Parts: sequence; C-alpha cells; structure tokens
Amino acid sequence: MNIKNKWFILSLLWVGLMLYLSHQNGTDTFNTSHGFTVYLANLLQVDPQWLHGLVRKIAHVVLYFILAVLLRGCQMQWGKASWMALVMAVVFSIIDEGTKPLIPGRHCDIEDILLNDVGAVLGYFLSGCFEKFKR
Repeated sequence: MNIKNKWFILSLLWVGLMLYLSHQNGTDTFNTSHGFTVYLANLLQVDPQWLHGLVRKIAHVVLYFILAVLLRGCQMQWGKASWMALVMAVVFSIIDEGTKPLIPGRHCDIEDILLNDVGAVLGYFLSGCFEKFKR
C-alpha cells in the first residue's frame, strides 16, 4: 500500500470516528465525555463539572485539527491544491452540526461550528508550517 492510500485510509477512519461520536444521542455523548472528564478531573484534582464543559469544547478543536491535517496530507500526496483540505473540513463541520437536530437529545450549535473551524484552520496552517520546515 502506498503512502497516498495510507493518508486516505487514515482520513476515512478519522471521519468514521467523528461521525460515531457526533451522532451519539444526547445521553450517550454526555456519558462518553463525562466519563473521560471525571477521570481527568481526579488526575488533575479539579472540579469535574467545570472541566466537563472545557473538555467538550476542546474536543471540537482537536477533532477538526486532526481532520484538517489528514485531509491536507491526502491533498498534498495526490498533487491537489492543499487549500481544498481546509474547505472540506469547514464544509464537513457545517454539515455535521446541521444534522445534530436529527439526533435525539442533540442540537445544532453555532459555537461548536466555530470551534470546529478554529481547529481546522489551526491544523491546516500548522501542518503547512511543518511541511515547509521539513523541506
């Protein structure tokens, strides 16, 4: 398997994970993030309730950061315009949030779209800086 396929497969797997997490019902998504938050709060000795909101917001940034890096890798390896990776990540963010009202206990949140897009922009530009540094 060549490197082009690896970037593509990693991107598909990441999108699959994102869709799985994104399309959990309200109770399941709360339980997923809450379980992680309680563990982290105990480790850091902080209030789990305060940390829970922060963890959920950071998760948006991190998920889309990684998505943009993977998509940029695909675009670069295929000899396509790398900026399309950023466009794809932003469009995916809007579609992903737009489908949330179809899931019990979930809703579309503009703040989440903005956090997703911040992560995508950071991932895209930092991976570009790394690429230039690598050369």
